[in-house]
Amino acid sequence: MNFSETTIVDGTLCLLGCFSLLTWSVILLKAGEVALSKLRNHLFIKRFRAGENRVVDGPAAVRTPAGRVVQAGHATLAKARLHLNLDPGRHEAWYELIERAMRQQIQKEKARLDSGLGWLASIGSTAPFVGLFGTVWGIMHALKDISAKGSASLEVVAGPIGEALIATAIGIAVAIPAVIAYNFFLRQNRRIVATLDHFASDFLHATIQDHLIQQTVSEHGHIHAE
Repeated sequence: MNFSETTIVDGTLCLLGCFSLLTWSVILLKAGEVALSKLRNHLFIKRFRAGENRVVDGPAAVRTPAGRVVQAGHATLAKARLHLNLDPGRHEAWYELIERAMRQQIQKEKARLDSGLGWLASIGSTAPFVGLFGTVWGIMHALKDISAKGSASLEVVAGPIGEALIATAIGIAVAIPAVIAYNFFLRQNRRIVATLDHFASDFLHATIQDHLIQQTVSEHGHIHAE
């Protein structure tokens, strides 16, 4: 049996080839994205914790997940400082708003990191079945050819059936890297999100601590003035 003479099997193999091309394209793109995100996060968090607060307003913050998270917190904090000067009794409410703004930004970053992984999951789960479909169709045509020849010897059966099984083998070969890559990137994305969670918590704690220090200094100043 010749695959080129079977339209369905040819289409199945072409589809699996497209799946493989898409899989490796997504793998390469996501590998670069994850590596770049981890590097930028590390450098940004290191500079921010070193006291370089101006890095928040720099162009690097816009390109960094951690930078976008802390920018969301800073924007809410700026509004809080303006309103707290008028109403100093609502600190806890503004702390919750700052935390919520950063959590929302973290969810946006998570969605951005997870983009493209759906293709890997879909290909990993469907490619073996697509290959199996091509194999079943190929075996059907092989059996018809064997029936037409009127012989069922091993030499007549082994060749066509073996060729038909190629589609299943290709489907499995396409699915394996897709599943492995999906699980790998899922773990990496969880680590990045965990890093963002810790960074957001540290930023919120530092904000509360700074406010308490300022409040204590202000109260001591009033006491000494009296």
